[in-house]
Amino acid sequence: MNLDSIYDLKIEDIALGYIYNEKKRDFTCIFCGENFDEGIIYEDDRNFITAKRAIEKHIEREHEGVLKTLLSLEKDITGLTEIQSKIITGLMEKKESKKLAEEMGISPSTVRTHKFYLQKLKRQSKIFLTIMNLLEISEGEDEIEECLKSKKMNEEILKNSCESNTLHPFFTQYNLK
Repeated sequence: MNLDSIYDLKIEDIALGYIYNEKKRDFTCIFCGENFDEGIIYEDDRNFITAKRAIEKHIEREHEGVLKTLLSLEKDITGLTEIQSKIITGLMEKKESKKLAEEMGISPSTVRTHKFYLQKLKRQSKIFLTIMNLLEISEGEDEIEECLKSKKMNEEILKNSCESNTLHPFFTQYNLK
């Protein structure tokens, strides 16, 4: 699968690292295109596993996980600067601000500033995604108000855009005012 088509995927599929094709009944890695047929049982370290479990293990082994693979993509794809990618990698590795600052050659307060900025960006991204989803709905529907009155649509918009506003534990290590 080429990187241009990653933009066409749902957020949930990108987060999983694979897509499921209901017609073909197979799982495809979004990073390399490897397929796992749902009708086949795969062997893994003397165990037998389903296709879904096989693709999950494939992504961990071959790509070092979804998060690490996404962070390795170029800035024009992720929108992240090199420093932001390093901060997120530090989050992933559960490093404290002080340790991360030492490794990056910056002050701990600069690390904390970057972490707070990333949280701000996360909140803004949720609103932006909601706006863009609503725009797509309005372009495809003449009667957007009726569509939005639908309980299912409201739940879907909330789920996709504003599901959670909790802070990652890494961001709450310090009581800053």
